[in-house]
Amino acid sequence: MSEQRLLALKAPRRPGFENFIAGPNQALVDTLAQGLEHGAWYFLAGPAGSGRTHLLNAVFADRHRRGETVGFMALSVRANRALLDEASADWVLVDDIDTLAGDEDGERALFNALNRWRSEHVGVLLSGAGREAFELPDLRSRLGQATRLTLKPLEEADLAALVERLSSEHEVVLGRGAADYLLKRTARNPAAIARLIESLAQRALSERRTLSVPLIREVIR
Repeated sequence: MSEQRLLALKAPRRPGFENFIAGPNQALVDTLAQGLEHGAWYFLAGPAGSGRTHLLNAVFADRHRRGETVGFMALSVRANRALLDEASADWVLVDDIDTLAGDEDGERALFNALNRWRSEHVGVLLSGAGREAFELPDLRSRLGQATRLTLKPLEEADLAALVERLSSEHEVVLGRGAADYLLKRTARNPAAIARLIESLAQRALSERRTLSVPLIREVIR
């Protein structure tokens, strides 16, 4: 079997609470893992790449393990927006709601869905950069009724821990000085780091190399 085939069979990373580097966000993560109230609304706020999608996936898996019905829709995928008209479950998780901001039909669809979920006592977890860009006043008001959970940026030590965790999960050896070198040359958010580590790990595994400074230099050049 070819090396490429072996890599393709490697299980993808499964986002969970246990492999999320919380840093200054531990209280927020604890709320998502243990403190969500049935029928309540929550708004997970943070910039793109801050870990919002990871946490929504963690909540999805956790609620599913509890035997609850859960719906998940990523509104960054335009085709998923039609799900707003029909989704219903014990919990509905809606990622990237700010991609609807400024879209009259999209904003109205989200507003109508929120009204329906309120009447059905559905628990709702939304994520986005914020609600300020929405133009529909009634929608901004509805979003303001959700408990806001704001992700704070990870600190230097947390980012280094993330590099080490991702390297371990991809089963590659992290070379001396590689974490510091990488962090100085990539966007300092979890999503960008995760994408780069995945690319580096594939290269390292295919060439049977350590995830080292020379390898990072080759890949990002």
